[in-house]
Amino acid sequence: MKPFTKLLLTFIAISFAVHSINAPIYESMLFIACLAFAFYKTTHLPKMSVFLLYLLLFTLLEVITTAILDNFVYGQYTGFTENIWYFSFALIYDICFCLYCRKSAIYFLREEPKLFDMANSLFYVFILFCFVDLYALGENFIRNLDRLGFPEEKVSHLWGITHMYYNIEIYKSILIGLAATCLFASVYTHRSEEELPAEKE
Repeated sequence: MKPFTKLLLTFIAISFAVHSINAPIYESMLFIACLAFAFYKTTHLPKMSVFLLYLLLFTLLEVITTAILDNFVYGQYTGFTENIWYFSFALIYDICFCLYCRKSAIYFLREEPKLFDMANSLFYVFILFCFVDLYALGENFIRNLDRLGFPEEKVSHLWGITHMYYNIEIYKSILIGLAATCLFASVYTHRSEEELPAEKE
């Protein structure tokens, strides 16, 4: 099976698995499993392992934060306020991922060019995560302008703006599949490079 076919099947399988799960905390756990696999397969590359380890820590913190929000926010406030909490924290973590991947990409470009593509591709994937969560947060405010003091009769036509609210799981599952595919592509590439000397001998 060709490498591209393997990666395409990986992307489809992970996206389907994430979309089937529905609960955000399990989506993060699946991404942690992908990170752990990549970490295990790249222990011979210390710089890549450190990069993946920090991504694992960020993702674990996101899982813990989501669990805390479930305990102290879910069911305690209106849907408008709950969505603000969830989307805001998701956006904060997305920005942290973006900044870390960008900083790592710049470092790899200078110190370890062969690792640049992995960090840089993940940076763009997390930019898309930022867009999705920012869109969902903005949509939440637009849909609830009456709660912010605007006359109900003038903003009631905006209550039907729910595209991201109902489809965010689909977008997130695709993006997690894309992020995992970037990880597996990097793992495959570096393992192939490692096997070349043995083949030449």
